[in-house]
Amino acid sequence: MEQYITGQSRDLVDQAYMKFVSIMFVTLEKAAQSEPKYADIFLFENYAAFQNSLYDLANVVPTLAKFYHQASESYEQSCSRHISMIIYYQFERLFQFARKIEDQISNNVSPEEIPFQVGMSKSDLRKTLKASLSGVDKSVAAMYKKLQKNLTSEELLPSLWEKCKKDFLAKYESFAFLVGKIYPAESIPSITEMRDLLANMK
Repeated sequence: MEQYITGQSRDLVDQAYMKFVSIMFVTLEKAAQSEPKYADIFLFENYAAFQNSLYDLANVVPTLAKFYHQASESYEQSCSRHISMIIYYQFERLFQFARKIEDQISNNVSPEEIPFQVGMSKSDLRKTLKASLSGVDKSVAAMYKKLQKNLTSEELLPSLWEKCKKDFLAKYESFAFLVGKIYPAESIPSITEMRDLLANMK
């Protein structure tokens, strides 16, 4: 379309782009809803393909640049949702425990009292740690396999895996902070240990 632009036809071409891409995005979102289990994979793979194919053109056509940024945001959102799902699937008990601590704090329960709440004792924490972290390398490897499992665009895997490791580390960091605050005598793998473990898993 770009090579046929002369004089006043810039506006017409931009209008055509807007109509065409808007319909494309709406159709994409609707199609994703028909398979909720794979919706986010479907979305980020298609938004990534849109960005890849339009990268050069979006740099010179402002109308397409707007859609490029929209695709980029939608890509990030669907990636984040999918990665969170994978992390929680593998480490649900760990982060549920963290959420329970946060709930207690937001209900104004003092840090000293939290270990005496139902399901929040030191023993409950130890059970959670054992269940979640005793084979942490295997669990992290399982996260990678789950991430890889339904991808059709293998080239997206390295960047998704980096996002996954970064997200997991951020969640673990806040978990470690809460545990340190409420259960100071309990030892858990340090953030550095966890970072090193993740760094070694390509």
